Amino acid sequence: MNIVCKSYIKEFLKTFLILLFSMSLLLSIVGLIEKIDDFIPYKPSATFFVEYALYSIPRYIFYLMPFITLVTSLFIFSVGVRSREFLILSVSGGKLRVILKPFLILGIVISIFGFIFGEFIQPEFTKKLNIMVEKLTMKGKNSVQKDIFLRAKDGTVIKIGEYLAGQRKAKDVKAFIIKNNILTKRIDAQEAEIKENHWIFKNTLIYDFLSGKVEKSESIDYPINLKISVATFKDIKKIEELGILELIQKRKELKRAGLSNPKIDTDISGRLSYNFVTFFMMVLGISLPLGAHEKFSFIFSKTRGGSGIITVGIGLIITIVYWLVYSIFMFMGYSKILPSFVSPWITPLIFGFVSMKLFYAIKQ
Repeated sequence: MNIVCKSYIKEFLKTFLILLFSMSLLLSIVGLIEKIDDFIPYKPSATFFVEYALYSIPRYIFYLMPFITLVTSLFIFSVGVRSREFLILSVSGGKLRVILKPFLILGIVISIFGFIFGEFIQPEFTKKLNIMVEKLTMKGKNSVQKDIFLRAKDGTVIKIGEYLAGQRKAKDVKAFIIKNNILTKRIDAQEAEIKENHWIFKNTLIYDFLSGKVEKSESIDYPINLKISVATFKDIKKIEELGILELIQKRKELKRAGLSNPKIDTDISGRLSYNFVTFFMMVLGISLPLGAHEKFSFIFSKTRGGSGIITVGIGLIITIVYWLVYSIFMFMGYSKILPSFVSPWITPLIFGFVSMKLFYAIKQ
């Protein structure tokens, strides 16, 4: 690696880290300000606000990484175009794409770091953040989930009006007992205690559809062996706290129970595809200023003032277009318009194709 490349990589890393941490901190403060009205009624301490802002930073680091990679590479290489240093290196006998290889390796390293960060660090901080908010807002109250539907291994369908996670109790419970595809009984209970393999129904009305009788009972100990635990349904609502391996585990658990969740399938595929975006953004940020296309080269090389604003503007436009297209295909995956494991890959592959095409169009 020549001395010019080393100085550009050093400059890239410095700019990248400054932008990444400063923008993540800024967005975490903005996020806190947006939520502050929701927290004030619970009278949180000053420490809560500081911790909320700090715990939010890893989430923004993870999501900003591709955008910051793009903006930094656009900025650094537009400087190189104006100073003509890369042109001089090329004229002096070096092939430009070979000279740029260290930057491609750097893009791969940042992508791998992003994957590790997104898998092991960001979910932990998000979990701490959600627990902290839950403790504040649920102080003196029980965590309540409403309108849960479950199915037992014997085919019984259970509807829970309210589930008190802390006490493992449920209110407004209806159990539909089905045998040979026929609804034989319905048990309506005001309250139920949830045990491992049996539930205790309290203040019940039992509708026997075969005999036509209706009975009242203060308490019934009824065997219920669920296909999937109530806690699993609680976890599905906090997908952002889970890494890919945990999501795959949840998917297997649902599949064993005979259930499917297109959101989990789409998110697993989306997490995997997202790790390639940073690398493609690096390639795009290199290719545009270095004259992969004449009209882009004109913008970067002729601008004498305000080049930073222009590069940020171009990076922002590309990022907005990317997220717009990406969101559309994610929606198609969630709603099963396209296969869940395919739709999240479409946008990264399109941007990857365009980036590599521009890179190989760079004149040697």
